[in-house]
Amino acid sequence: MLSTCTAGIEKALKLVQSFSQVAEVIVASTPKEVAQWATAKDQANIARRFFRLFKWIDCWTTSYNLFQAYTGPKQIARDDKGRTIEQTRREADGDSVRVLLTIAKLSLLGIFLFMEMFCIADAMHITHNSWAPTLQIESLKFWFWSLAASALLGLYELFLLDFGPAATAQTPMSEKTQQVKVTVKADGKKERSTLVETTKTVPQGPSRASRRQAILKGIVADVCDMLIPGDIVGWMPLGPVPVGIAGSISAVLGGSDIWARVNP
Repeated sequence: MLSTCTAGIEKALKLVQSFSQVAEVIVASTPKEVAQWATAKDQANIARRFFRLFKWIDCWTTSYNLFQAYTGPKQIARDDKGRTIEQTRREADGDSVRVLLTIAKLSLLGIFLFMEMFCIADAMHITHNSWAPTLQIESLKFWFWSLAASALLGLYELFLLDFGPAATAQTPMSEKTQQVKVTVKADGKKERSTLVETTKTVPQGPSRASRRQAILKGIVADVCDMLIPGDIVGWMPLGPVPVGIAGSISAVLGGSDIWARVNP
């Protein structure tokens, strides 16, 4: 099923940008081809920036709501199990480490997107402000630390998956009933079809293996993305080819998750 998911389009543009960055160095053999690949890279980058132009609002709103929900006043009402509503809500939200890392990730990402927003006119060569390159470099530092917080969050969730309380808990199961058509043929008689109901037990929700795979994919994507601002800022000078390959890997991993979500 085809979809117009904006997140999927953004990942496709990221793949185009990253591949063009690699092709600009490896594939291009003439100055004209170098200019063509550079144009493709720059145009894909600008298109991606429009998709995230005001995304900092969502980042800060989600971060603030999470902080308010976790640190809000305790409630005295109790649920059917005798626990307070505050207890129930905190157990659903997770522990303090997970909440802290999530808030840090979203807050830092929001700062990066907010600062980058003021540089888009210079990226389009409409204006040429002297402060824009410095602001862009400083914003990338916040993106780097946001990705670092996201990677730490993934490692922490992986640790909880293996050694946390949920590691020893049994996977909840549910019974699924389905009808099966059975054809019976007796000697000298016509075939006769009947519907028989069968019941089988299946696990509820994603399995431990699928959760582990999703967490690992997120960690790999975050580490690959960290190479992009790390190279531009100068903390990890790797060159355009390794950074382009890392960006391509991140785009494919992120795009596959989006594809699975919109095409269940």
